[in-house]
Amino acid sequence: MVSGTSDIPGASLGVFDGVGFAFVQESNGLTWWESAKALWKWGLAPIRCTALRKTTVDRFDKMYDEPQFPFASLTQVVTDVDLLDATSATGEQYISENGLTGSFGHDVIQASTRVNYAQNANAQLRHINGLLAMVCMSTDGAKAVENGNWQIFDEMIAKANATTRLSTEVSSVTQGKDGTYLLRHGPSTDLSDLADHEASAFDVVVLAAPHQFANITLDHHIAHIPEKISYVQLHVTLLTSPYLLSPAFFNMPPGKPAPKTILTTLPPDEEPQKGAAGVGKPGFFSVSLLRPVTNPKTGGQEYLYKIFSPVPPTSTFLTHLLGLKQPHHHMETGISEEDISWIYRKVWDSYPYEVPRVTFEEIQLDENLYYTSAMDGFISTMETNALMGMNVARLIADRWQAKMARGAARGGREAPMLLPSEGVM
Repeated sequence: MVSGTSDIPGASLGVFDGVGFAFVQESNGLTWWESAKALWKWGLAPIRCTALRKTTVDRFDKMYDEPQFPFASLTQVVTDVDLLDATSATGEQYISENGLTGSFGHDVIQASTRVNYAQNANAQLRHINGLLAMVCMSTDGAKAVENGNWQIFDEMIAKANATTRLSTEVSSVTQGKDGTYLLRHGPSTDLSDLADHEASAFDVVVLAAPHQFANITLDHHIAHIPEKISYVQLHVTLLTSPYLLSPAFFNMPPGKPAPKTILTTLPPDEEPQKGAAGVGKPGFFSVSLLRPVTNPKTGGQEYLYKIFSPVPPTSTFLTHLLGLKQPHHHMETGISEEDISWIYRKVWDSYPYEVPRVTFEEIQLDENLYYTSAMDGFISTMETNALMGMNVARLIADRWQAKMARGAARGGREAPMLLPSEGVM
């Protein structure tokens, strides 16, 4: 497998509105000529967007500095760091109120919200909020761990010497009279047969997954049950083909190669719709040529693509996208293996619909019961959920330290202890 796409013809990036390209970036970094063209097209909007993004992100960063950190209420800390103006407005309203006018929001910011959250930034149907619009523009300096970011958390667990019980399904959390929590768990997926599940008691429980998808029954005595919110159902398609993207699909002149990464926005005259219909005329959110690969059967060079869409790409769509002949019905796609040698489809509830709001989910569902996915309705990323994990860990540690201090003040030791069955599930 050969990495890198610099030798593949075509611009680095294009924003397609279903009719033509609203914006094309030839190279990975903006050249002086492309910067000049951007200023001619959008004026000072890109510069103002950078300043607004920095201001917004700086406010978010204050959540993790004293005196805000650690915070027990997400709603309160959002208010304290002055982020309500961003979370309560749509993306279009937020940028407009901060001096970003013209087509930059439509051409660039909305393309970013669609590829990152499969949601439009337009105000007319109150879609994605202003904070998320800025988060989508904050990709500078992004880093990844070679061979997978999962290694960060794997190493954290190893350093903590925690007992890890992978592939152990927790079916219920019950509050005990002594203040502990009883977790029923086991390999069974029949949640009605809880009696067959093993039970373990814990002093502190952290629910680190969206409750509505966790299949975990919370005791009705628990003070707060997380609200159910709407999530985007995203279809991700990976495929390999010896063909580059078809210029004709994007209404380009014959012989001119299509961009290697294509984001989408709506045509200027199209009203944004709700849910999957919000994809609009383009029919997909993004198509990316990830890298060239070698077909292990033929030894020939092919290309690995990733497609984000609200519905599975049909054989007709893929045929037109790659400029193929009509489907041969030889494989699952309806296209011959010579044209598409491999395909993988994944559908999942990828992230919430991040609509404007001024209140957020509770971090503490009850005493010693915490919920890191409270963050999802505020900002939904792996990084911000990890930061919420840090916040919850600090809340727990501070609570234990305070209890130890009270015990020391009384001349004894009142150190909290995890029960012998403590662990991570």
